[in-house]
Amino acid sequence: MFWIAFFMCLLMVYALGSWLPKLMIQAGYSLGASMIFLFALNIGGMVGAIGGGALADKFHIKPVLTIMFTVGAIALIFLGFKSPQFILYTLIAIAGAATIGSQILLYTFVAQFYPATVRSTGMGWASGIGRIGAIVGPVLTGALLTLELPHQMNFLVIAVPGFIAALAIFFVNLNASVEKTQTAEAPTTQQNIVGNTIN
Repeated sequence: MFWIAFFMCLLMVYALGSWLPKLMIQAGYSLGASMIFLFALNIGGMVGAIGGGALADKFHIKPVLTIMFTVGAIALIFLGFKSPQFILYTLIAIAGAATIGSQILLYTFVAQFYPATVRSTGMGWASGIGRIGAIVGPVLTGALLTLELPHQMNFLVIAVPGFIAALAIFFVNLNASVEKTQTAEAPTTQQNIVGNTIN
């Protein structure tokens, strides 16, 4: 599930980072406005990483990531339609938060999930598979642009990996995580101490 999430997330990050200006030009916006959209995307990524981290501390990183990916995918779908300038920048910032911001949070989730003995291996595999998505993303988007499809369809295709990533994170089994294992073992240890004291 982590591999799928990393693959899909980095696919979106690099697809948008490489082709967003071109996608917006195809949607009828000027080159200058399209470059500002790229700026909004990265600002959204910064806010998403900080805000998502704060929310993950308050709740849990799994539901936060699931919601972020879902909301980001919906924002990308709406980007395919004409909207007022403020709404447009907001949608792009949300897309940035859900892609760039979520990618940063994914590393944290993996680090929290695995025990220390295999943490580097787990992180390395997830990151390595994710880099395949980083290669596929720009290539796929470039191929889409050569097909000259309606720009709504381009954004819809880029949004689909967001839903897949949300589904992958949703299916991560927290009961197998080191966090849950330590929590489950703690009462047993305390009961043993109490039992030894009584004896």
